[in-house]
Amino acid sequence: MNALAKNLRHAFSDLWLEIDLFFGRFTHHKQKIVVPPTPVEPVSSEPVVPVAPSTPAATTSTSPTVAPATPATSPIITPQVAEKTKLSGKSAKGLKFVRFSNRERLIFYDQMATLIGSGVTLIDSLLIMQAQTKNKTVKKLYDQMIHHINGGMSLAESMAVFPHVFPPMQSALVEAAEKSGNLKEVMSQIVEDLEGHQDFMRKIKGAMFYPVILVVLALSMVAGMMIFVIPKVAELYEQSNATLPALTQIVIDISNVLSTYYLFIFGASFAFVVILLILINKTTFGKLMWEKFVSSIPVFGRIAKEQNIMAFAANLGMLLQSGVLITEAFEISERTIENLHYRRAISEIRHGIVLGRSVSEMMGLEDIKAQKFKEHKLFPLQVAQMIHIGELTGTIAKMLIKIRQNYHKSIDYTLKNISTMIEPIMIFIVALLVGSILLAVMLPFFYIGTTIS
Repeated sequence: MNALAKNLRHAFSDLWLEIDLFFGRFTHHKQKIVVPPTPVEPVSSEPVVPVAPSTPAATTSTSPTVAPATPATSPIITPQVAEKTKLSGKSAKGLKFVRFSNRERLIFYDQMATLIGSGVTLIDSLLIMQAQTKNKTVKKLYDQMIHHINGGMSLAESMAVFPHVFPPMQSALVEAAEKSGNLKEVMSQIVEDLEGHQDFMRKIKGAMFYPVILVVLALSMVAGMMIFVIPKVAELYEQSNATLPALTQIVIDISNVLSTYYLFIFGASFAFVVILLILINKTTFGKLMWEKFVSSIPVFGRIAKEQNIMAFAANLGMLLQSGVLITEAFEISERTIENLHYRRAISEIRHGIVLGRSVSEMMGLEDIKAQKFKEHKLFPLQVAQMIHIGELTGTIAKMLIKIRQNYHKSIDYTLKNISTMIEPIMIFIVALLVGSILLAVMLPFFYIGTTIS
């Protein structure tokens, strides 16, 4: 009975999660990320501000509150920041179409870290970057960033104006670095993370390249035989008035359909792929179905799960190491995770933290001493245990980086073995397809002496 009740509970939980994600209800609970709670510009309009300079005592007591020397910073554009980012005569037309590739973004942070580490000022660093690029639109982007910083904005704020160029997590890391004074170190850390991500994606593409090429070549060869070769053989058999074996007749029938309607079949297949990609990339329903499908694939489902956990741990660990508050770090990490199921789970953990619960508890580790666990569907118990140790020792950021390293090694090991695992399977499938066609073509010759009338 307990097992049945548990299964029913999981089933209803899954159904509710799918309904909730499909209608996007959780997106309405998004809160703007404001790091740390410092007064914003409306404070400057209060009557207290003019009084502050009148007496030294008042100035001393109110300087931490008013903080006129540092503008309010936030990785998300607040109304005050949006007001400051009006371009005041400088045209920003076309900048919304600017895109940085991963390599261009890596070069930006690497060169900025080198220039700032060499003692070059922030404005001069951007001017040097602007002089080096040959892209006129990117030059215009640097010009706007320089204009914003000259107008009193921080580098993080000027980056947050262009979220399509600089992801929110990177803006938050730069903001925390500017507050702590270690901008060069944090930018070097971003460079290291980007290099690791690019190396990881290269390994995934490399592991998938051989199987995909093999499948494409096999399908092309089979389609060519069905459209151009089998019809010639079928004409020969028709002229001989032979009674064909069942396998040969099936192959000929499939060949007749393909050779007659191959343009329609090709167009329908192309349209299906395009519609499928649009559904996956543009609709919540399509993303959910694709995530469900990928998670159900034996090997690749595990890789996808580990990749999401690795990305979450890497982002959250970097943010916490840079001094971002844990609730804000969770909110930024939530926005950087593409998987809707993990995004929802991270949102639930963040709301639990606000209510006073620990991260490990929200991940299923309710009481480690009493061995009381509640299995989480997305985060393994090992992750919850390592985070629990980090919570007890005050090293949760280091534990998250360790989790990221562990899953990186696990995925790397799996990717190295994928080619070894898939190669014999793909060769067997190709041999089975081609062999079946050749057998269907040659089989009538064994009986042609008795079947010709």
